[in-house]
Amino acid sequence: MLPPGIGSPVGFLAAPPAGVCGPETRHVCTWVYDHTGGNTFLASTADWLIGRPLAIVGVLLLGWVLRWLSRRIVGRSVSTLLSRAPLSIPVTTEELRSPESVVPADDPSVADVPTREEARRTTRAHAVATAVSSTVSTLIWVVIVIAVLAILGLDIEPIVAGAGLAGIAVAFGAQSLIKDILSGIFILLEDHFGIGDELQLGDATGVVEQLSLRRTVLRDIDGTVWHIRNGEIDKVGNLSQVWSGALIDISVSYGTDLTVARALLLDAAQTVSDTHPFADEVLGPPEVLGVESLDADGITLRLLVKTLAGRQFSLQRSLLEEINDSFQSHSVQISSHRVQVHSGQVRRTVSRSPSTPPGASRPPP
Repeated sequence: MLPPGIGSPVGFLAAPPAGVCGPETRHVCTWVYDHTGGNTFLASTADWLIGRPLAIVGVLLLGWVLRWLSRRIVGRSVSTLLSRAPLSIPVTTEELRSPESVVPADDPSVADVPTREEARRTTRAHAVATAVSSTVSTLIWVVIVIAVLAILGLDIEPIVAGAGLAGIAVAFGAQSLIKDILSGIFILLEDHFGIGDELQLGDATGVVEQLSLRRTVLRDIDGTVWHIRNGEIDKVGNLSQVWSGALIDISVSYGTDLTVARALLLDAAQTVSDTHPFADEVLGPPEVLGVESLDADGITLRLLVKTLAGRQFSLQRSLLEEINDSFQSHSVQISSHRVQVHSGQVRRTVSRSPSTPPGASRPPP
């Protein structure tokens, strides 16, 4: 009887000895081993020069394809998710003044005109898609590296176990960082605010100068820069979305004819609204909402004027000046030593002494 492999048909040889072929690349090695009559040197050489490099190239190519697909899928998924909420944001001041004439986002007449909301949506989609796709790409390449190490014949079980322990340790040690990043992703997804918006975040109030997945940077009106971790943001007041209101409480003394006081407030507010630059910014006729409260100082009337987002502060200053002049000229006495000016959730109280002329107090900038 002939020894195995001598005079025997090709393909009937025993499997190559252990250690000759790689655990993940046996096909080329076994083929060479079978066709060389069991030559282990040639089989091992073919495995290292052909089999394993081909396997590594195939794995790397697969990783590149998966990374490309993940970026495409994540980008489209995020864009689709953000576009589910239909846009109905007006694009001009006239449309804001007339809500019934708001142009829907899918109107072909404005399809080529990007609105501010669409620009914000594009920015948010890009930021979120970049963050998510980067995370997915990292996971893909980690798996690819582990697969390449396995092709090279390294024992990957200790590597995987060590990576798992390291991941657990990092997760426990970086809980606040992970919370900040997740909060930043949802802030972008849900469009809580963006760069240039004026916000109230607890004790911090200012304009957003920087926004990342980890933190938000505000600059207050006095120049103070606030650095706030996104994970610490429980609630936020955005003073810059679509429209704002100049809300002023004026207290007049008891015995004042409220009809006259209301008329003076409306006339003063209308005069300011018709002047430059407020004529292009005010979104509707001024409203005296009525008597807000009765107290020891007098009767408090509330005035509201809607304007473009972020323009309420300069409007409030001009309103107070005009109200002061109007009340003085008609001998209407402002009874309270305080005039309250509302800005979002903030109620600014401006004090004046009894010697100060009625209505002469001013809100802080």
